[in-house]
Amino acid sequence: MKQKIITVALSPCWDRTIEIKNMNWGEHKIITRQKISPAGKALNINKALAWMGEKSVAAGLWGQNDWNEMKRATADLKNFVQIHFTKAKGKTRENITIIDTAKRREIHLRSKSTIADEESLSDLNRDLQRIITKNSICIFAGAMPGGKLLNKAIRLIQTAKKKGAKIVVDTSGKALKKIAAKGGLYIVKPNVEELGELAGKKIPNEKNAIIAAAKKLLKKTEFVLVSRADKGAILIGRKTVLAAKYSGKAFDVYNTVGCGDFLLSGFIAEICRTGDVKNALQMGLKMATAKAFGLSEKLSRQRIDRKIKN
Repeated sequence: MKQKIITVALSPCWDRTIEIKNMNWGEHKIITRQKISPAGKALNINKALAWMGEKSVAAGLWGQNDWNEMKRATADLKNFVQIHFTKAKGKTRENITIIDTAKRREIHLRSKSTIADEESLSDLNRDLQRIITKNSICIFAGAMPGGKLLNKAIRLIQTAKKKGAKIVVDTSGKALKKIAAKGGLYIVKPNVEELGELAGKKIPNEKNAIIAAAKKLLKKTEFVLVSRADKGAILIGRKTVLAAKYSGKAFDVYNTVGCGDFLLSGFIAEICRTGDVKNALQMGLKMATAKAFGLSEKLSRQRIDRKIKN
């Protein structure tokens, strides 16, 4: 039976991307192009999976004040993504990315999410018990609420475990440490900085240092998938250490936002298809590279397979 892929978003957002040519502080500039779409780490994973032809379920929270706009904006995903968000009071936050197309630089502005509360998390827990099935891959991605709500959010993971799901976690900070400490995970996907948070010290972006830090987590998780920006990615398992780096034709970097989501999506998609972790890491890196070069917005996954050679 094909595994069911479910993402869970506790801090979703609207992503507004603004392109400006040759921007400097203090100037008044005309926007070259802008777009806004429902996003966040979890939904970005659903979108990447859809682009790869993989079906998935988008669960989690979404604000009731902009619910209808979200439904309209995700209508084009309906053949691949089942939207099963739980309505929460209020409005979903908006994040802004500004890209200077002339100087090839970008800045990311993020708002705090306010839709997770006692009521919405209880409602979500009820909905997840209905959505999750045995042997699902359940991906908890993005920021988690803080304070007393963090424990309630972590209970959602316990619900998924009890339903027999494999748990994948892609978050950061105190939430990541607390979730990792409880164990019983399938994959933890930190970047190098987040790996340092787990280790309690700064980790250099060097292969041996990353492997040493990740191996200490393997009593709590089956795999650690570490994204390393332009240095690629490393997969560390109890019997596996694999590294991958893009060394093909160089393209201009368009936008690095979401590259880690594409890395994880490619990895999960290939694991579901073949169960081969080596192929999964290569596929994840290929998808992340395509996202960084802006090719995922222009080309099909099949053309990417031919164009991007690791």
